[in-house]
Amino acid sequence: MIIVYDFKIPVNDAEKFKEDEELFLDYFIDYLNDYAPDKFEQFLKSGRNFDVKILKKSVDLRQKEQKKVFKVLIKFNTAAGQEDGFIGLLDKIGVKARKADNEEERLFNLEEADISMSAEVQNKNIAKRNKTKVLITGMGPAGIFAAAYLLKNGVKPILIEKGKRVEDRIKDVKDLLDNAIFDKKSNVVFGEGGAGTFSDGKLTTRKNDPAVFYVLNFLVKMGADRNILTEHKPHLGSDNLIHILKEIREHLIKNGAEIYFEEELKDFEINESGSVCSAKTDKRIFKTDSVILASGSNSYDTYELLERKGVAMERKPFAAGFRIEHKRDFADGLFFRGNAGKEGVKLKGVYYNISSKKYGGYSFCMCPGGVVINASSGENLLCVNGMSYSGRDMENSNSAIVGAVRPEMLDGIDPDRYSLGTGALQFRKDLEFKAYEAGGGNFAAPYQYTPDYMKDVYNACAGARVGLSVKNSSAPGIPAPSYKPSVKYFNLFKLLPDFLNLSIAGSLNEFESKFNGFAAKSVLTGLETGTSSAVRIKRNSDYESMSVKGLYPCGEGSGYSGGIITSAIDGIRCAEAVITKNNR
Repeated sequence: MIIVYDFKIPVNDAEKFKEDEELFLDYFIDYLNDYAPDKFEQFLKSGRNFDVKILKKSVDLRQKEQKKVFKVLIKFNTAAGQEDGFIGLLDKIGVKARKADNEEERLFNLEEADISMSAEVQNKNIAKRNKTKVLITGMGPAGIFAAAYLLKNGVKPILIEKGKRVEDRIKDVKDLLDNAIFDKKSNVVFGEGGAGTFSDGKLTTRKNDPAVFYVLNFLVKMGADRNILTEHKPHLGSDNLIHILKEIREHLIKNGAEIYFEEELKDFEINESGSVCSAKTDKRIFKTDSVILASGSNSYDTYELLERKGVAMERKPFAAGFRIEHKRDFADGLFFRGNAGKEGVKLKGVYYNISSKKYGGYSFCMCPGGVVINASSGENLLCVNGMSYSGRDMENSNSAIVGAVRPEMLDGIDPDRYSLGTGALQFRKDLEFKAYEAGGGNFAAPYQYTPDYMKDVYNACAGARVGLSVKNSSAPGIPAPSYKPSVKYFNLFKLLPDFLNLSIAGSLNEFESKFNGFAAKSVLTGLETGTSSAVRIKRNSDYESMSVKGLYPCGEGSGYSGGIITSAIDGIRCAEAVITKNNR
């Protein structure tokens, strides 16, 4: 088998109705016929001498004409020895191709990737594994996939989740958005599915790991669209995730997992050898050999528990800033103009990802055709995030616009308050408290027109000479903030320290110079502080805590992953480590 990659096909009215594999195959054969029919005669004489499987597809918006970009696995119905010659011919006519590796060939038949560390893990006696007592705290992607992998290998875990089932969680989120009623244990960040449930279900990752396909294929089996297996920036949509999570719950229970909702870890006991031997919740005590800690990066109570128990933690870099909103049609046109005037061709909200080398600010977690939502993790704290439904067709598009917060930066603000292992987390909490007060309480969010924010930063930090040159806030096309339950106009620069304001405002100025109107026709809502964990729980190479044996910090809250896919993989690896240890 061979891989053809970076193969671009213009998207026009005639082609857009075809299935992707049919579209590729027709265009590919036409391309060979047009450029060198004599050289490819033996492959083209029947018109279909090979089968194809799309491995990845994306959209190229850099040219005037929108193009689909394919990475395709091709299986020949001829002798395998002719593959080298075929690759050579493709190279001569400008088509990028190479031999497929073993892992890529496995994907042709949708075989599950072998994600085990060794065959030994798979072949141990299952009866021995059943003696392993594993408690998983949290039902975000890390906890869910840790449970799924344990079940796959004969271990029946217990899962506890401080929040509610997703169908009940939805009601609590709606009550917050409509009536400003906040449930501290059931909201946008806590409950079945974790924080990613209400953030578009983004599955983007740069991680090159066989477990990526395992995770995606599992989600497809649970009801996700098969397109996530091939899309360049796949997403599930928050509306679709709700149904997928129910299927996952039924799968886990059917295969032997115990699940307890509205139950929170409160303490764990460590025996004389320094190992976990039991865990206490607000309802009962579990005897357990292993605790997979997958509580997420918003669980302040869990970090406080770990601090009391002497678990080693350290500050880690994260990012903070705002959500920036544009009219969706404006953002689409700003980042891709190639569809202008063409009938029948319309994008579902363009995804952009931009950064500033000079000032260090960048966009993050872009939600095309979505809304800005409350992502608070506690009372009197305010954090915002973005989400999209699967249609990506709402009036505004939004993205985080953030600057980096490195531990050494905090030493210059208040070293006594922010120097401990959880110091960066305390800084985040302080920002969220200021944002809550700026909104006037009751979970209203502070907002400001982007040009006004930039001018405020310039006036407050004139010596830095950011060099702003944007239009005033009366420019037409500035969207209304989509955040609910309510917003309040506020001078946002007052919420952040100078180093963040300068990074964000300088970056916005640079983006405006490259994309006319990016700043001038936008509005900021604050604060976005939950980009990643501000804490790393120190663990060994075997995924076990450096301080407590049998404790496996996992997922985004551990500080070793960020996003659905990497957190799911971290859950798998922690589960694998538990199995390996208990098989010794």
